[in-house]
Amino acid sequence: MAKLKLKNIDNLSIELKNKFNGLNTTNMKIGIVISADNFSERNYGKVLASIIEKEIIKNGFEVEIVYIPSLNERFRYFNDNNYVLPAYKKQISNFLELVLFEKAFDGVIFIPSGFNNTLGSLLSSIRLNLPTLVLPQGLTPLSENSNLNDVLYLPGEVANNQKSVFDMENVKNSFNEYLGSGCNFTTENIFNIILEIMELSIKNSSTALAGSYEKEEQALITAQTIVELTKNRLPLNRMINKKSIHNAFMLNLCLGGSPIIIDALMQLSKEAELDIDINKMLNSAKGVPVLFDTTTGFENYIKKGGTWGLIRAMIKEKIIDGNYKTFNDTVLSDETKEFKIYEEFCIPAKKESIIVLRGNIAEKFAITKTTTLTEDKTKVIANVQVFSSDQEAYNAVINKAITTNAVIVIKDCGKNTETGETTIYQTALALESMGLQNKNIIVTDGFVMDDSKVISISMATPDSNSGNIKYIKDGDEIEIDFIKGRINIEVNAKEMNLRQKKYVKEHKLLPKYLNNLK
Repeated sequence: MAKLKLKNIDNLSIELKNKFNGLNTTNMKIGIVISADNFSERNYGKVLASIIEKEIIKNGFEVEIVYIPSLNERFRYFNDNNYVLPAYKKQISNFLELVLFEKAFDGVIFIPSGFNNTLGSLLSSIRLNLPTLVLPQGLTPLSENSNLNDVLYLPGEVANNQKSVFDMENVKNSFNEYLGSGCNFTTENIFNIILEIMELSIKNSSTALAGSYEKEEQALITAQTIVELTKNRLPLNRMINKKSIHNAFMLNLCLGGSPIIIDALMQLSKEAELDIDINKMLNSAKGVPVLFDTTTGFENYIKKGGTWGLIRAMIKEKIIDGNYKTFNDTVLSDETKEFKIYEEFCIPAKKESIIVLRGNIAEKFAITKTTTLTEDKTKVIANVQVFSSDQEAYNAVINKAITTNAVIVIKDCGKNTETGETTIYQTALALESMGLQNKNIIVTDGFVMDDSKVISISMATPDSNSGNIKYIKDGDEIEIDFIKGRINIEVNAKEMNLRQKKYVKEHKLLPKYLNNLK
């Protein structure tokens, strides 16, 4: 019997390219999707879209610009007693999937307005097998004072419009370090940087500030690149692979280890049908250092070499493989040769990015960022105060109802709350404003905002199974050992079993259903 001759991947790739390059591209259409809170003439996303549109037409393709609202705001308050919202990004991806399908685009460029819009956009493109690029509008410039206004609003005015108990000068001083200059490294900004190493955005496009000449150059390159990707029919679920997820995961760790972005990468992996084990990923994270302290500001980041300078340092430190061949047939180490200013990145700002904790309230794992961990908090034994929402915990903080050194447990995030919110920000800002960021620890099954200085532990997982946090009660004693990676409440097995049964009864779950889960 004759041996079956298999083509290798490189030959197959060349054959496919030759086949599709011969096609008539005049009927191919690329979509440009802009999301924003308003679409006035001054909206810079419209300027970028105009540059992209002209370049795509020049290349013989059709193009259509689609304007969508900042969907996370639109969906946030859409709720009733019978329906609990999933995360915004899932709603965004569902909405965009319908829009993109109806428009019959052959490729798409997203110009998003935020983290949820970016991730939701990518999820929709994976489902439709569309070649896709993201062109971020740029890192958030602090000169606009929008971040500062948001920070001052929470402690400054409460719902009844009466003067707050907060000392406003204390608030300003508390946030001065990372609001002083440059840009704040929010979740959105870090995720935009992550997109570069995954080749889902053009090199340096995320770190060029909106409104700069460099951003307009990136728009032009984005247009040219999407044309080539569309010609070659390279869908997003081929652009995203196990190695690109791994590299993005490591880059995230080197920037401080955002649990929110870890969750986002796992969602992308799941949508692209990649078999990635989150536990293996977390085990590979052990010992990965923080190569840049994001609290020192964006200007310092650029001086040290920016995103690709950081990537070069990661290759040198053998955190990622420099021989990784990208889908554009380039080698990662070759891509970084031009970046000379990067040596300072090789001096770790912190020895470890994240610590994985396990225990009787974290069946799978819990994650804490080492960048917020203080030396006196490496081992904590304290009582807990339990809240069912960020708003409830925030009210307790501003009314001085939080015990000194108590562990604040905020559970049922994104499940039973009115807004479907999964990110804790009000409580974190309130603690910082009152100078309590090193006094209290937040434990939650949601996420704490990335730029917070509060020590926080997240039990959110990609499959939404957050362990036994739902069984914690006010006054329980909790032990957290960051060195040994343990987190336990001092409750015996009999008591835990009683709490589980009571929880089941209160939530009206069928015993038969629970038995099937075992």
